[in-house]
Amino acid sequence: MSDAFFGFGSLPAGMDGKIVADEVGLEFGIYGPFRLRCVIQPVFSHDSGRLTPVAADARVVPYLKGQPVTMPEFLTEVAEADRSVIARICGLLPLANVHNLGVDDIAMLFRHEPAAGEAGMQDVAFMVRRLAGEGVEPSRLICAVEDGDEELVSALKALGLRIALGGAGQPDQDAVRRTGANLVRLDRASFQRFSADAVTGRLLRPVVSELKAHGASVLVEGIDSEAGLELAIAAGVDLLSGDLLEPSMLVGSVFDEGPREASQYRRGDCIVIPLFG
Repeated sequence: MSDAFFGFGSLPAGMDGKIVADEVGLEFGIYGPFRLRCVIQPVFSHDSGRLTPVAADARVVPYLKGQPVTMPEFLTEVAEADRSVIARICGLLPLANVHNLGVDDIAMLFRHEPAAGEAGMQDVAFMVRRLAGEGVEPSRLICAVEDGDEELVSALKALGLRIALGGAGQPDQDAVRRTGANLVRLDRASFQRFSADAVTGRLLRPVVSELKAHGASVLVEGIDSEAGLELAIAAGVDLLSGDLLEPSMLVGSVFDEGPREASQYRRGDCIVIPLFG
């Protein structure tokens, strides 16, 4: 099936036949027997005990014969010469599926793909222009970068995008200050280290406070337990995501866009890590 009839429409040069759309307009990538599909996980803001979905964290998952495989497993099957093309596909798919979120006015968090090189930046610029022409404000798009490359951040901001810093490991506070990132991500592995015991749990609040002092909102990923939810809320985290709140789903799936009470995830048997004393 061709994008000329379904899906996003025209895509950047070189993507013909590499990104296509199904019968309902969901864009996916093709590499040999693999299908690269976009999955999303809702991101919730927290305010006075109420959680409201404000963004969708978009990722690309490879599928083989209808079953998901890990990205490292998939990449072992990708020829070295094709790595940059795969990186371009992974960078493009979330943006090509913005209209398939199914929820109006929430932001999309997507990832910068360094392996895509200069072509990847050109792809992002192309998609931002296309989406803006269709009524999607660039400020609804949040680009996640893993380092404090000021030149890269400046180029992305020039497109009107918001910037999320961090991912692998604890974010560098100096990089947050230098880049003026809008958002700082504490990924699952980082958050699990804070959740390990009461001593490390007490360290989360000052880390969050220092990051917020630089003007950035803080997103904690990997909220998979009641204790994790309690710890993040008590530490003053702005944004939360994880399987406890809402698991990842294929783009196009329906999720409840209304606010919900944080108390609905508490069953009375969680262990709260005290932050003081």
